[in-house]
Amino acid sequence: MEEVVVVPECSAAMKPVVGQKFQSLDFAFAFYDIYARAVGFDTRKQAMRKVDDVTTWYQVVCNREGRKKGGEDDQLNARSGFTIKRRKLSKRCGCTASISFRFFSEDGSSGYIIHEFNEIHNHHMVETEHQQFMSSNRKLDDVHHKFILDCSRANIGPTLTFKVLKEILGGFELASCTVGDIRNASRDIKEYAQGYDVQMVLDDMARKKEISEAYTYHYEVNESDQLVALFWCDGVMKRNYHMFGDTVSFDSTYCMIFTPFTGKDNHGSPVTFAAGLI
Repeated sequence: MEEVVVVPECSAAMKPVVGQKFQSLDFAFAFYDIYARAVGFDTRKQAMRKVDDVTTWYQVVCNREGRKKGGEDDQLNARSGFTIKRRKLSKRCGCTASISFRFFSEDGSSGYIIHEFNEIHNHHMVETEHQQFMSSNRKLDDVHHKFILDCSRANIGPTLTFKVLKEILGGFELASCTVGDIRNASRDIKEYAQGYDVQMVLDDMARKKEISEAYTYHYEVNESDQLVALFWCDGVMKRNYHMFGDTVSFDSTYCMIFTPFTGKDNHGSPVTFAAGLI
């Protein structure tokens, strides 16, 4: 296979230069990140040195640095008794492009200086129309997390969540994420809420009760302090009940039929229900 040598093209003001100084390591990272995103490659923080809690040296490499472990490594691990995990798709190709920052302190000022800079890659840069899918360009901010959480509460899965988000924002390139990112974020939210999800529901109902005196909710727990029954209704639901009596609510999400105020389904098993407006 023919070796590829690529030197990314960009303006002189954007390209890192050995000896260039920054006020902090965060500014240094941000500068290199902007450069990498502009020319079309992702980065990864690789190594560092510390002295007395001060970072004296830090290296950032191209995300395609290193090599994917092969079958020989798996066989060696198997013989050593280690469990072989499923390999993820890897695009590592041994790229040596990197940059390192060194701490300096002189004339009463301190910061970080570019110590070494290798701009040569052994792979092609990501084309402009595909740069939206680079890891550095896929960022989930607070708005994304709130939207994912709301969709999760409405039992909307990651794929449909992404489609809705794409339509709201106006296209794939403006979504700033992929279905996989949304799936991972939804997983993290569920892990964070595990053990607290019921309390979050009860807290939300308590807040609604503070806002509206007509809002009513009751719940029961068993001897293990686990929720076994939950009932809630607001002012509109109460008015509908007084006007129409018992109602049947059709839940199209799960294609199930609940009969409020009875407490049992068609098989005589207890159900959790709430009065609903049809």
